[in-house]
Amino acid sequence: MSDGKLNAKPVRLIHLSDVHFGAENAEALKAVEDFAAHVKPDAIVVAGDLTQNGRRREFAAARDWLQRFSGRSIVTPGNHDTPTYLLHARLFRPFDRYKEYMAGFDSVGKLVELADGRVRIAGMNTARGVQARRNWADGVVDMDDLDIALEKLAGGPASAWRILLCHHPLVEPGHSQIAVSTHRGKEALDRIARARVDAVLTGHIHDAFASPIETAARPMVQMGAGTLSTRLRSTPPSFCVIEIDGDTMVQQIVHVEDGALEILRNYVWSPPVAGTVAPDVR
Repeated sequence: MSDGKLNAKPVRLIHLSDVHFGAENAEALKAVEDFAAHVKPDAIVVAGDLTQNGRRREFAAARDWLQRFSGRSIVTPGNHDTPTYLLHARLFRPFDRYKEYMAGFDSVGKLVELADGRVRIAGMNTARGVQARRNWADGVVDMDDLDIALEKLAGGPASAWRILLCHHPLVEPGHSQIAVSTHRGKEALDRIARARVDAVLTGHIHDAFASPIETAARPMVQMGAGTLSTRLRSTPPSFCVIEIDGDTMVQQIVHVEDGALEILRNYVWSPPVAGTVAPDVR
C-alpha cells in the first residue's frame, strides 16, 4: 500500500460489474456516464459479465459504451461473456469474442499502473465456458494464471497499492444471495496475500460488498460491485467508487433508483499494524 505523499492526489476508481448488455438497465448506465463525467475517475474498472449471452451485438454495445468514458477502462471477463447458445464455441473458443471486442480494455495477464505507479492493477480470468460440475457459472482459479497476474503486480515500489481484478469472489461474501464456490479460491487467497496484494475487486453476486480477509501472511480486502442490469437480487442497480488516499482505501456504494443516486459510505480500510484494531466496516 502507498506510504502517501502530502501532495499526492487521491486515486479514484469507479468499480463496475455485471453490466449484462442484452439485459442492461439503461437508466443505470446513463447514471454511471453522468457520474463519471462529474467525478473524473482515474479509471473505470469492470469485473466481468459485460454481456448477457456473449452475442456479438452485446459485446459491440459494451465496447461502444466503454468508449464513451474519457478515462481509462480496465476489464476482465465473466461467466456470461461466453457464447451461451453456441456449444462448440463455448467448448473450444469461449473467450474469442470477448478478446476481439475488449481489445484495448482487457486486463487479463496485463499490468495497469495509475498515478505514477502508486496503484497497480492486474486482471485474472476466473470464468469458464464449460466445467465438469453442475454449476458452470462458478469460478475457477488457474494457479498459473494467478502467478502471471501476481508477477505483474510484484514490481514497482513496495509502498504501491496492488489490486487484483477478477469476476468471481474468491470466497463467498457473508450476505450473498447466491452460492459462490470458486475452485481453489482459498488457496489463491493465501498466495495473493504472500504477494502483498491489498485488494481483490470482483462482482458476480449482483450486490455490492466489502469483506476483510485474514490470512497467515497479511490482511487484505475483497470488494464486489453490484449490477447495472435488470437482473437484480437484494439491492437496486449499483456501482462502487473506490478512493485510495495515502494508506487508506474507501469504498462507497452508489444506488441508482428512480433517476436518483444514493451514495453510501460502506467501507473504510487501512492495513492494520501491530497494536491496532482490525479493518473497520462502516
